[in-house]
Amino acid sequence: MNPVTQAIILSASTIRMLPHIVLFLMHRDKLRNDLLKVQDCNDSVLNFIKACTRERTFRNLFYYRMGEYRSVFISWLMPPERTMHIWCPSIGEGAHFEHSYATYLNARSIGRDFYCLQLVTLGNGKNGAPVIGDNVRIMTGATLFGGITIGDNVTIGANTVVNKDVPSGCTVVGNPARIVKQGGERVDLAL
Repeated sequence: MNPVTQAIILSASTIRMLPHIVLFLMHRDKLRNDLLKVQDCNDSVLNFIKACTRERTFRNLFYYRMGEYRSVFISWLMPPERTMHIWCPSIGEGAHFEHSYATYLNARSIGRDFYCLQLVTLGNGKNGAPVIGDNVRIMTGATLFGGITIGDNVTIGANTVVNKDVPSGCTVVGNPARIVKQGGERVDLAL
């Protein structure tokens, strides 16, 4: 993007973002690691403005981190992605939602460094909602449901359906889900 155009757009965004910037400065520690995953990969005010201006799903995360009651008064200034819903008591630091439209995150907890693409569903099923470990990547269209546990350092492939526990350090794909990589080695194991 042309630097002049970028400066004009960011200046206009800054005006409508004044309440957001104030909240960010008051609660910067809650967003520090999330900001390291987007745009310029730093925790500056400028990067915050860029992320909120360019990434609607980052706004969802920002409003989630600030809490429903703080956010209700400012979210109309910069609406979140309306098709992304977060119903999770805790999401660890360093979350990144990439193009996460039509995404529903209903988990008991989500760990640090969570990465999520669009059309993902984490939902209730037998024995409740999933528990997601640290450094988990969930690709486009994946569905995880039930009272399952997803271990640390796991990648869930595109359009994968998971309704059983997934051990740490593996990649799962398919419907029904199968482990195709574990500990850096190619395997073909049922969950």
